[in-house]
Amino acid sequence: MTAFTGAGTRPAHTEGATAPEPRAEAHVWSLRPLERPQSWFGLLDSAELTRVPSFAHELDLARFVTGRTLAKTALARMAGTDPEAVSLRARCPGCGGPHGKPRVVGPAAGWELSITHSGDVVAVALTLGGPLGIDVERWEPWAGPGLPPEYDLVLTPAERAAVDRLPEERRARAGLTYWTRKEAVLKATGEGLNTPMTDFTLSGPDEPPELLHWHGPDAAGRPVPALADLSLDGDYHGAVAVIGAGSVRATVHSGPDLLARTRKPVVPRGRSEPVRVIATEQAPPALAGAARSLSGVVR
Repeated sequence: MTAFTGAGTRPAHTEGATAPEPRAEAHVWSLRPLERPQSWFGLLDSAELTRVPSFAHELDLARFVTGRTLAKTALARMAGTDPEAVSLRARCPGCGGPHGKPRVVGPAAGWELSITHSGDVVAVALTLGGPLGIDVERWEPWAGPGLPPEYDLVLTPAERAAVDRLPEERRARAGLTYWTRKEAVLKATGEGLNTPMTDFTLSGPDEPPELLHWHGPDAAGRPVPALADLSLDGDYHGAVAVIGAGSVRATVHSGPDLLARTRKPVVPRGRSEPVRVIATEQAPPALAGAARSLSGVVR
Protein backbone atom coordinates (compact mmCIF):
# COMPACT_ATOMS: atom_id res chain seq x y z
CA MET A 1 0.00 0.00 0.00
CA THR A 2 1.35 3.39 -0.95
CA ALA A 3 1.49 6.38 1.37
CA PHE A 4 -1.40 8.75 0.81
CA THR A 5 -2.68 11.83 2.58
CA GLY A 6 -6.36 12.66 2.27
CA ALA A 7 -8.18 15.60 3.79
CA GLY A 8 -11.81 15.98 4.68
CA THR A 9 -13.88 18.63 6.35
CA ARG A 10 -17.10 19.00 8.25
CA PRO A 11 -19.51 21.94 7.99
CA ALA A 12 -17.85 25.10 9.26
CA HIS A 13 -20.83 26.12 11.40
CA THR A 14 -22.91 23.79 13.53
CA GLU A 15 -25.52 24.65 16.09
CA GLY A 16 -23.91 25.43 19.43
CA ALA A 17 -20.38 25.73 18.04
CA THR A 18 -18.41 28.53 19.71
CA ALA A 19 -14.89 28.19 18.31
CA PRO A 20 -13.06 26.59 15.39
CA GLU A 21 -12.17 22.99 16.07
CA PRO A 22 -8.71 21.54 15.39
CA ARG A 23 -7.66 19.33 12.55
CA ALA A 24 -7.22 15.69 13.47
CA GLU A 25 -4.37 13.55 12.17
CA ALA A 26 -5.46 9.98 11.43
CA HIS A 27 -2.96 7.24 10.63
CA VAL A 28 -4.04 4.15 8.72
CA TRP A 29 -2.36 0.80 8.07
CA SER A 30 -3.72 -2.15 6.13
CA LEU A 31 -2.67 -5.74 5.63
CA ARG A 32 -3.84 -8.98 4.07
CA PRO A 33 -5.11 -11.52 6.63
CA LEU A 34 -2.13 -13.34 8.12
CA GLU A 35 -1.50 -16.79 6.65
CA ARG A 36 -0.45 -18.27 10.01
CA PRO A 37 -2.41 -16.32 12.62
CA GLN A 38 -1.53 -18.84 15.35
CA SER A 39 2.08 -17.69 15.20
CA TRP A 40 0.97 -14.27 16.46
CA PHE A 41 -1.03 -15.54 19.45
CA GLY A 42 1.74 -14.17 21.67
CA LEU A 43 0.23 -10.69 21.18
CA LEU A 44 -3.25 -11.79 22.32
CA ASP A 45 -4.30 -11.43 25.94
CA SER A 46 -6.49 -13.91 27.80
CA ALA A 47 -9.75 -12.16 26.86
CA GLU A 48 -8.79 -12.16 23.18
CA LEU A 49 -7.79 -15.80 23.34
CA THR A 50 -11.21 -16.72 24.69
CA ARG A 51 -12.67 -15.51 21.39
CA VAL A 52 -10.49 -17.78 19.28
CA PRO A 53 -12.68 -20.92 19.51
CA SER A 54 -15.72 -18.95 18.37
CA PHE A 55 -14.35 -18.50 14.85
CA ALA A 56 -15.74 -21.30 12.73
CA HIS A 57 -13.92 -20.18 9.58
CA GLU A 58 -10.20 -19.85 9.07
CA LEU A 59 -10.60 -16.51 7.31
CA ASP A 60 -12.55 -15.05 10.24
CA LEU A 61 -9.84 -16.15 12.68
CA ALA A 62 -7.13 -14.68 10.44
CA ARG A 63 -8.97 -11.35 10.18
CA PHE A 64 -9.39 -11.11 13.95
CA VAL A 65 -5.76 -11.92 14.75
CA THR A 66 -4.53 -9.65 11.94
CA GLY A 67 -6.60 -6.76 13.25
CA ARG A 68 -5.30 -7.13 16.79
CA THR A 69 -1.71 -7.67 15.63
CA LEU A 70 -1.76 -4.69 13.27
CA ALA A 71 -3.44 -2.47 15.86
CA LYS A 72 -1.02 -3.31 18.67
CA THR A 73 2.01 -2.98 16.42
CA ALA A 74 0.88 0.40 15.07
CA LEU A 75 0.02 1.65 18.56
CA ALA A 76 3.41 0.56 19.84
CA ARG A 77 5.14 2.48 17.08
CA MET A 78 3.14 5.65 17.69
CA ALA A 79 3.44 5.43 21.51
CA GLY A 80 7.11 4.40 21.57
CA THR A 81 6.60 1.08 23.32
CA ASP A 82 6.55 -2.65 22.54
CA PRO A 83 3.52 -4.37 20.95
CA GLU A 84 3.43 -6.82 23.88
CA ALA A 85 2.87 -3.88 26.24
CA VAL A 86 -0.19 -2.60 24.36
CA SER A 87 -3.58 -3.71 25.69
CA LEU A 88 -6.99 -3.47 24.08
CA ARG A 89 -10.23 -3.78 26.02
CA ALA A 90 -13.55 -4.54 24.38
CA ARG A 91 -16.98 -4.84 25.94
CA CYS A 92 -20.19 -5.19 23.99
CA PRO A 93 -22.70 -2.55 25.19
CA GLY A 94 -25.50 -4.98 24.42
CA CYS A 95 -24.49 -8.33 25.90
CA GLY A 96 -21.40 -7.35 27.89
CA GLY A 97 -19.21 -9.86 26.04
CA PRO A 98 -15.51 -9.29 25.22
CA HIS A 99 -16.20 -7.96 21.73
CA GLY A 100 -17.11 -4.64 20.20
CA LYS A 101 -15.04 -1.55 19.48
CA PRO A 102 -11.68 -1.93 21.28
CA ARG A 103 -10.42 0.68 23.73
CA VAL A 104 -6.68 1.30 24.17
CA VAL A 105 -5.26 0.95 27.69
CA GLY A 106 -1.73 0.79 29.10
CA PRO A 107 1.24 2.76 27.76
CA ALA A 108 -0.56 3.58 24.51
CA ALA A 109 -3.65 4.98 26.27
CA GLY A 110 -4.84 8.24 24.74
CA TRP A 111 -4.79 6.90 21.19
CA GLU A 112 -8.19 6.21 19.65
CA LEU A 113 -8.50 3.06 17.54
CA SER A 114 -10.84 1.61 14.94
CA ILE A 115 -10.49 -1.68 13.05
CA THR A 116 -12.24 -2.86 9.88
CA HIS A 117 -11.98 -5.60 7.27
CA SER A 118 -13.37 -6.38 3.85
CA GLY A 119 -12.33 -9.02 1.34
CA ASP A 120 -8.61 -9.56 1.74
CA VAL A 121 -7.89 -6.28 3.53
CA VAL A 122 -7.73 -5.63 7.28
CA ALA A 123 -7.20 -1.99 8.22
CA VAL A 124 -6.72 -0.01 11.42
CA ALA A 125 -6.89 3.72 12.07
CA LEU A 126 -5.37 5.68 14.96
CA THR A 127 -5.71 9.25 16.12
CA LEU A 128 -5.10 11.28 19.25
CA GLY A 129 -8.14 13.01 20.64
CA GLY A 130 -11.73 12.29 19.70
CA PRO A 131 -13.25 8.90 18.88
CA LEU A 132 -12.81 7.74 15.30
CA GLY A 133 -14.16 5.15 12.93
CA ILE A 134 -12.77 3.55 9.79
CA ASP A 135 -14.53 1.54 7.13
CA VAL A 136 -13.14 -0.20 4.06
CA GLU A 137 -15.28 -1.99 1.49
CA ARG A 138 -14.28 -3.95 -1.58
CA TRP A 139 -15.76 -2.84 -4.87
CA GLU A 140 -17.77 -5.52 -6.67
CA PRO A 141 -19.22 -4.81 -10.14
CA TRP A 142 -23.01 -4.60 -10.25
CA ALA A 143 -24.73 -5.85 -13.40
CA GLY A 144 -28.28 -4.94 -12.46
CA PRO A 145 -30.12 -1.69 -13.17
CA GLY A 146 -29.69 1.14 -10.71
CA LEU A 147 -28.09 0.24 -7.37
CA PRO A 148 -28.09 -3.05 -5.45
CA PRO A 149 -31.25 -3.32 -3.31
CA GLU A 150 -29.36 -3.06 -0.01
CA TYR A 151 -28.79 0.63 -0.71
CA ASP A 152 -32.40 1.21 0.30
CA LEU A 153 -30.98 0.81 3.84
CA VAL A 154 -28.14 3.25 3.20
CA LEU A 155 -29.22 6.29 1.17
CA THR A 156 -31.55 9.12 2.10
CA PRO A 157 -33.78 10.54 -0.67
CA ALA A 158 -31.33 13.42 -1.19
CA GLU A 159 -28.39 11.04 -1.48
CA ARG A 160 -30.29 8.76 -3.85
CA ALA A 161 -31.06 11.78 -6.02
CA ALA A 162 -27.36 12.75 -6.06
CA VAL A 163 -26.44 9.24 -7.22
CA ASP A 164 -29.18 9.20 -9.87
CA ARG A 165 -27.81 12.41 -11.39
CA LEU A 166 -24.52 10.66 -12.18
CA PRO A 167 -23.89 8.66 -15.37
CA GLU A 168 -25.18 5.13 -14.90
CA GLU A 169 -21.69 3.57 -15.01
CA ARG A 170 -20.61 5.66 -11.99
CA ARG A 171 -23.61 5.10 -9.74
CA ALA A 172 -22.57 1.86 -8.02
CA ARG A 173 -19.18 3.26 -7.04
CA ALA A 174 -20.83 6.45 -5.81
CA GLY A 175 -23.13 4.36 -3.65
CA LEU A 176 -20.13 2.55 -2.19
CA THR A 177 -18.53 5.91 -1.37
CA TYR A 178 -21.63 6.79 0.67
CA TRP A 179 -21.55 3.36 2.31
CA THR A 180 -17.97 3.62 3.58
CA ARG A 181 -18.40 7.20 4.79
CA LYS A 182 -21.57 6.30 6.69
CA GLU A 183 -20.12 3.20 8.36
CA ALA A 184 -17.12 5.28 9.43
CA VAL A 185 -19.46 7.85 11.01
CA LEU A 186 -21.43 5.22 12.95
CA LYS A 187 -18.23 3.58 14.18
CA ALA A 188 -16.93 6.94 15.37
CA THR A 189 -20.14 7.70 17.29
CA GLY A 190 -20.10 4.20 18.76
CA GLU A 191 -23.63 3.48 17.56
CA GLY A 192 -22.75 0.96 14.88
CA LEU A 193 -25.61 -0.23 12.78
CA ASN A 194 -28.03 -0.04 15.67
CA THR A 195 -28.61 3.38 14.06
CA PRO A 196 -29.97 3.30 10.50
CA MET A 197 -27.69 4.81 7.89
CA THR A 198 -30.66 6.81 6.65
CA ASP A 199 -30.70 8.80 9.92
CA PHE A 200 -28.23 11.31 8.46
CA THR A 201 -27.34 12.87 5.13
CA LEU A 202 -23.88 13.34 3.68
CA SER A 203 -22.50 15.55 0.93
CA GLY A 204 -22.41 14.23 -2.60
CA PRO A 205 -19.99 11.46 -3.64
CA ASP A 206 -17.96 13.87 -5.80
CA GLU A 207 -17.81 16.53 -3.07
CA PRO A 208 -15.55 16.80 0.00
CA PRO A 209 -17.09 14.43 2.56
CA GLU A 210 -19.28 16.20 5.13
CA LEU A 211 -22.10 15.20 7.41
CA LEU A 212 -24.70 17.77 6.42
CA HIS A 213 -27.36 17.01 9.01
CA TRP A 214 -28.94 14.39 11.22
CA HIS A 215 -32.66 13.66 11.01
CA GLY A 216 -35.16 13.22 13.80
CA PRO A 217 -36.11 14.99 17.03
CA ASP A 218 -32.68 14.56 18.68
CA ALA A 219 -30.71 15.82 15.67
CA ALA A 220 -29.46 18.99 17.40
CA GLY A 221 -27.53 17.02 20.02
CA ARG A 222 -25.85 14.54 17.68
CA PRO A 223 -22.08 14.72 17.00
CA VAL A 224 -20.86 15.87 13.60
CA PRO A 225 -17.61 14.01 12.84
CA ALA A 226 -15.02 15.26 10.40
CA LEU A 227 -14.63 12.93 7.42
CA ALA A 228 -11.90 11.99 4.97
CA ASP A 229 -11.82 9.50 2.12
CA LEU A 230 -8.98 6.99 1.88
CA SER A 231 -7.03 6.18 -1.26
CA LEU A 232 -6.36 2.44 -1.17
CA ASP A 233 -4.70 0.03 -3.56
CA GLY A 234 -6.96 -2.12 -5.71
CA ASP A 235 -10.73 -2.06 -5.78
CA TYR A 236 -11.31 -0.80 -2.25
CA HIS A 237 -13.07 2.29 -1.00
CA GLY A 238 -12.38 3.66 2.47
CA ALA A 239 -13.20 6.51 4.82
CA VAL A 240 -12.36 7.72 8.34
CA ALA A 241 -14.45 9.85 10.67
CA VAL A 242 -13.26 11.70 13.80
CA ILE A 243 -15.47 13.33 16.42
CA GLY A 244 -14.46 16.67 17.91
CA ALA A 245 -12.40 17.85 14.95
CA GLY A 246 -13.07 20.49 12.35
CA SER A 247 -11.25 18.48 9.70
CA VAL A 248 -9.20 15.31 9.43
CA ARG A 249 -6.11 14.44 7.44
CA ALA A 250 -5.67 10.72 6.90
CA THR A 251 -2.26 9.28 6.05
CA VAL A 252 -2.08 5.70 4.77
CA HIS A 253 1.08 3.80 5.75
CA SER A 254 2.38 0.40 4.67
CA GLY A 255 1.11 -2.41 6.88
CA PRO A 256 3.54 -5.01 5.48
CA ASP A 257 6.49 -2.69 6.17
CA LEU A 258 5.27 -2.13 9.72
CA LEU A 259 4.99 -5.83 10.48
CA ALA A 260 8.27 -6.64 8.73
CA ARG A 261 10.07 -4.49 11.32
CA THR A 262 8.30 -6.23 14.19
CA ARG A 263 9.74 -9.23 15.98
CA LYS A 264 7.24 -12.06 15.93
CA PRO A 265 6.24 -12.72 19.56
CA VAL A 266 7.10 -15.95 21.28
CA VAL A 267 3.90 -17.95 21.70
CA PRO A 268 3.69 -19.24 25.28
CA ARG A 269 3.19 -22.96 25.57
CA GLY A 270 -0.47 -23.88 25.33
CA ARG A 271 -1.60 -20.67 23.70
CA SER A 272 -2.36 -22.40 20.42
CA GLU A 273 -4.73 -24.87 22.05
CA PRO A 274 -7.93 -22.77 21.74
CA VAL A 275 -7.85 -22.91 17.92
CA ARG A 276 -10.88 -24.66 16.50
CA VAL A 277 -11.29 -23.97 12.80
CA ILE A 278 -13.96 -26.21 11.31
CA ALA A 279 -14.21 -24.73 7.83
CA THR A 280 -12.50 -22.46 5.38
CA GLU A 281 -14.09 -19.53 3.62
CA GLN A 282 -13.24 -17.43 0.62
CA ALA A 283 -13.41 -13.66 1.06
CA PRO A 284 -17.05 -12.72 0.41
CA PRO A 285 -18.01 -9.87 -1.96
CA ALA A 286 -18.64 -6.67 -0.06
CA LEU A 287 -21.99 -6.12 -1.72
CA ALA A 288 -23.30 -9.66 -1.94
CA GLY A 289 -26.07 -8.83 0.49
CA ALA A 290 -27.12 -6.38 3.16
CA ALA A 291 -27.04 -8.94 5.94
CA ARG A 292 -23.36 -9.77 5.37
CA SER A 293 -22.03 -6.22 5.25
CA LEU A 294 -24.49 -4.36 7.41
CA SER A 295 -23.96 -6.78 10.30
CA GLY A 296 -20.17 -6.52 10.32
CA VAL A 297 -19.55 -3.07 11.75
CA VAL A 298 -17.78 -4.08 14.96
CA ARG A 299 -14.61 -6.02 14.25
